[in-house]
Amino acid sequence: MSPGLPASQDPTDQAEGAPSTSPCRFLFPGIRSIRGKLLVMISIVAGLGIIATATASFALWRMEDKIRIIESFYELNQKVLEIRRHEKNYFLFNDRKDLLNALDYVDQVRASIVAVKAVLLENKSELELLYDEELGRYETISRQLLRDELSPRTKQSLENALRKHGQNITKSIFDMDTRARIRVEREVAGYQKTAVLILALAVGLGSVLIVYMMRWIMRPLTAIREASSRIKQGEMSSIPMNSDIQCSVEGIELVNSLNLMLQALNAKQNQLVQSEKLAAIGKVTAGIAHEINNPLNNISLTAEVLLEDLPNLACSERLDMVRDILVQSDRAREVVHHLLEFSRTRKVNIMEAVDLVALMESSIALVKNQFRLGGIVHSFSHPDQPVLVSGTPNHLQQVLVNLMLNAVQAMQPDGRLDLVVSAQEKEARVVVSDTGAGIAPEALTHIFDPFFTTKNEGTGLGLSLSYAIVKDHGGDIEVASEPGRGTIFTLTFPRLFRDA
Repeated sequence: MSPGLPASQDPTDQAEGAPSTSPCRFLFPGIRSIRGKLLVMISIVAGLGIIATATASFALWRMEDKIRIIESFYELNQKVLEIRRHEKNYFLFNDRKDLLNALDYVDQVRASIVAVKAVLLENKSELELLYDEELGRYETISRQLLRDELSPRTKQSLENALRKHGQNITKSIFDMDTRARIRVEREVAGYQKTAVLILALAVGLGSVLIVYMMRWIMRPLTAIREASSRIKQGEMSSIPMNSDIQCSVEGIELVNSLNLMLQALNAKQNQLVQSEKLAAIGKVTAGIAHEINNPLNNISLTAEVLLEDLPNLACSERLDMVRDILVQSDRAREVVHHLLEFSRTRKVNIMEAVDLVALMESSIALVKNQFRLGGIVHSFSHPDQPVLVSGTPNHLQQVLVNLMLNAVQAMQPDGRLDLVVSAQEKEARVVVSDTGAGIAPEALTHIFDPFFTTKNEGTGLGLSLSYAIVKDHGGDIEVASEPGRGTIFTLTFPRLFRDA
């Protein structure tokens, strides 16, 4: 268990020496809150959308202008063709009405040229030349042909000139129409490409920003979720403030809040551990009282003998009695020492090297009278050398004592309790095996749940707290049981090696 971050820590402070490769430094490094970056991101995406929409609207507006140019040229072409139609009718039937109708369409062509000039940005000079010269000459020749005093030769010459100017007008209009159509199609294609390009850029950049923002948001949440899953498995250590979490102010605030919550949970767990420890002390009180009572009786009897027969005792006898008093005093002191050591509360964040062999021996000394009172036979197997782990002796001993007391309560007289401490290559193992009543399969999955118990007495916290203590030491606890044949608890811890 490790204490969480101090409550006074400012969540907006950037940790000194944080890795420069953190993803939060690559985009909007001055903004470290999810809310701020979301606002900036939404603004950018909205801006890109506005630009794309404005570009598409401008392209549509320009295409409408180009369509008006094409429509204006279409109307102009139709009127020019009407002039030529009436002109041909005049040549075929020599009817002056056709020539007058052609002159009427000349006026309409002039009006159409004015309309085209209003929407056409290029070729205005060519239209003005057509307006002033070709149409003017065509009109002049047409009016000359309407006179009665023309000679056949003059009339023929004027008709040839009229036909030539009509062809020139038609050719000029059609050429300008073709060039205008080509130009319009090219410009419309350019507008379309520009609009599609800007739209594609907006969608691409917006997608990249959204993907980045999702990664940026999910990185601290993923780190917190992984830490929370470890907490769910029983590891009550504080969530580390790594670079992923430091990317966002909200992540820092959330981790600080969770660490404060873990501190409170650790404090509550320590209270439960101590209360369960007091309950365990109550269970061993009878055996401890009997263990202390024997040496006290021996001390009292020896002191009475010394008091009554002191003048009659030889010096060697007196020395033997005093030595016996000292031996019995040491025996009582050792029992009290074990009890005090077991009941003492230590800071949970202080880890030290613990010899599981010595710890098991001292734990057996606490409960050996429960073995004798319950008629339980016990054995302890262990290697000759110490088996070291990193932990808090006080808490580890509470786990061992709790497992042994549970085993005693589960067995009838003449039951057997086998205790084994062994050292593997990378881990240390403790096995507590009894020949008791066993645990039913439906209860086996719940024995580590808080307040779950199959006994008429007890809080149901012993195995739950033992599970939490083992997990806090980086270890694991497993149980195997068969009803009527006994239960085996196996504890594993990371092994600690002394420095060479």
